[in-house]
Amino acid sequence: MDASLTETQPTAGRFAGALRRPPVLGLMLLLLMVAEKMLAHTYTVITIYVLPAPWKYWVPGLIGCLGVWLIIRGMGKDEVKGTIQGYLGAVLVWMSWFESGLPLLARYEEIPTFLPEEGNRMAGLLGEHVLLQASGIFCLVTLLFIMLNKDVRCRMLLWIRRRIGLEVVGKPTQGYRPNVARVAAFEYFYVTWFMYVVMLILIDPRLFGLYHPVTYIGSILIVMWGIYLAFKLTQQREVGLSIRYAIGTVGVLWFIPEMAALYEVLYEFYLYVDKHPVAMAVVLAVFIFILRVLWTTPIDAKTGRSASVSGRR
Repeated sequence: MDASLTETQPTAGRFAGALRRPPVLGLMLLLLMVAEKMLAHTYTVITIYVLPAPWKYWVPGLIGCLGVWLIIRGMGKDEVKGTIQGYLGAVLVWMSWFESGLPLLARYEEIPTFLPEEGNRMAGLLGEHVLLQASGIFCLVTLLFIMLNKDVRCRMLLWIRRRIGLEVVGKPTQGYRPNVARVAAFEYFYVTWFMYVVMLILIDPRLFGLYHPVTYIGSILIVMWGIYLAFKLTQQREVGLSIRYAIGTVGVLWFIPEMAALYEVLYEFYLYVDKHPVAMAVVLAVFIFILRVLWTTPIDAKTGRSASVSGRR
């Protein structure tokens, strides 16, 4: 066998292994999920504004089914692959069924739009935004009952539970291991839903709007929260756990570019793939490369978790 080939393979393995260690792992996951948000926005623009009927309904309908299939398939996988499939499936379901379905429901219900009298009119609420904003009460109530589950693993809910003294919930079930594909999908849905509602409340011209002190203060607090989560993400060591931690982290951090675009200080090139095909091709290539690195993570046969590095849970 060629000596150069035998040297290349261990080198490639060491390089991939280095990418799966902190703080590089956390930074790589930040890059992955920011790329996912960009690609998801590109997909939404194409399905809602470019595809003609009936394809604008059939395509997201079928892709959403693919997302459900990915989540179900991930339920039989190890910690890393199961998390990846749950995450990707949730992305497809949200961007297909929610982002494409809500405008249909808003038109059917004839929900009016609410636009600001000054500033960026994109900071107004379309009918689908009003519908999603109103769903915030269901988001909070269901999160309350999820928090009362003694086996919940969400760190934010656990932190809130400790702060308000809900020890009566009880101790976690010994040896209980939740299905990571379901957990990853569930986390993506709820973080996206929650942050969407928060942003809509802040920019709603009937409540605060872009240029209200409450919006400024709320935005600063969310940015600080996102930065703290990003720092904690860079300290995570187990790959599957890190991916799930990154879902929440980037779900909060994505508030920054969304608000920056509304304040007209960020150009969202990912909404105009026809004008920036090379840039979006690079984003897609980065997304696929990082997914490949994560997917090929060595797994400990006994624990089902990543075996490349040890770390805290």
